[in-house]
Amino acid sequence: MMIGILKKGDRVINVTSEFVAVERKGGEVDVIPIIKDGGPFRVDPDNIVTIGFGDNIVQSQDGDVTVTTF
Repeated sequence: MMIGILKKGDRVINVTSEFVAVERKGGEVDVIPIIKDGGPFRVDPDNIVTIGFGDNIVQSQDGDVTVTTF
C-alpha cells in the first residue's frame, strides 16, 4: 500500500492508526485523517486540519459560510 500525500519539500512528522501529520514545505502542518472501514485505507479529504500561522484564530467552512472563532 502507498499513500501519496507528500509534495517535494514536505516531511512526515507523525503517524498513528488514525492520522498522518505532514509538515509542508512552507511550515504549515496538515493533520490528515485515515479511514479504515474494512477495505483499503483511504485519506479523508473532508476532515483534513491545517495548522498554520496566525493570531490564534480558528476558521472552518460550512458550505458558503466561513466560521471564525477567536
